[in-house]
Amino acid sequence: MKWLAVAATLWMLLPGCLVVLLAGAVLGTDDPCATTLAVTMESSALESPESAGTSVGTSAGTSALAAGGEPAAGGELPVLDADQMINATRIVAVTRTYPGTETEPHAAVVALATAMQESTMRNLRYGDRDSLGLFQQRPSQGWGTPAQILDIEHATTSFLRHLLAVPGWRTMPVTEAAALVQRPAAEYAGLYARWEPLARSLVGKLWTGAATSSSSPVSCPVVTSGSGGIGYPVPAAYIDTDSHNWGGQGSLWSSWHTGTDFSAPCGTPVLAANAGTVELVAGPDWFGSTLVKVVTARNGLATWYAHMQTVTVTAGQRLTPGDVLGQVGAQGNATGCHLHFEVHLRNGSIYGTDNVDPSTWLAQHAGRRA
Repeated sequence: MKWLAVAATLWMLLPGCLVVLLAGAVLGTDDPCATTLAVTMESSALESPESAGTSVGTSAGTSALAAGGEPAAGGELPVLDADQMINATRIVAVTRTYPGTETEPHAAVVALATAMQESTMRNLRYGDRDSLGLFQQRPSQGWGTPAQILDIEHATTSFLRHLLAVPGWRTMPVTEAAALVQRPAAEYAGLYARWEPLARSLVGKLWTGAATSSSSPVSCPVVTSGSGGIGYPVPAAYIDTDSHNWGGQGSLWSSWHTGTDFSAPCGTPVLAANAGTVELVAGPDWFGSTLVKVVTARNGLATWYAHMQTVTVTAGQRLTPGDVLGQVGAQGNATGCHLHFEVHLRNGSIYGTDNVDPSTWLAQHAGRRA
């Protein structure tokens, strides 16, 4: 897909520093979650001799992949692209289920800030010396095999295990807790702090009910029309995976197919296509464990989202277009990972006359970013 083609990292070696341009709008991508992130990094003095080899893992990202630079100009939070959002969502999901952090959203804040500083939230297959992955963990320092480190669940649980072993991590500054796990050179130990506002905002959105100090919601910028406030329910990288199968018939459906399917990978963020209030329908049923509806009014527009593997919103929650609802899954009557998306103009029933072709409706009301 186009966004994969432009998501390559452009390396330009300059005297004394390394500049990395992560693909985004500057490279011409139409990904609404894309951003241009220029990171200036020191290419020497990456780790002090005193700290080299003293920890289970050294901080290649802090030293060689993501040090320096500023998160965003003017104090604004950076915009994550689809790949970064998927990785952030998976880190939070693992933290919510790991014994010892399942009730500790602050652990997810530390983990996300660390992953942003180490790899800019990308599961890198390279790094300083033998560092790899989101947290730039080193096989030679006991973090696991290369394959294990590149497995996001393994990498996150390894990070959390070391974090829990840090006395007082819950009350110390985020950057201090992160540095005690990662053991970077002294000059890089404070750089995790720059990503704390973003990490808190992500946790506030992805960890339902989490108490963080951030009041800024995290949204994947939705591809909307200028006036309608309607967007696509998946990141732009997956808009073209629309199956256009509303109204289809066959053995998979009891009557006819009441929505359209976006063939996005499991774990892809699911986005609110419109502003409204969340309604949840409990399963198990054809939609899986939970059907999510975003409703504008009692007899107004309602959009439905089915087969999700994770739901991160709560009933009654107010949303704006682009807010993350959860993750694409393959639950219920599904043969693979995809998002089933429906549009009901008057909040009607599944086979009601107000159920319209979502593909046509999106084409009419949502616009691509040029």
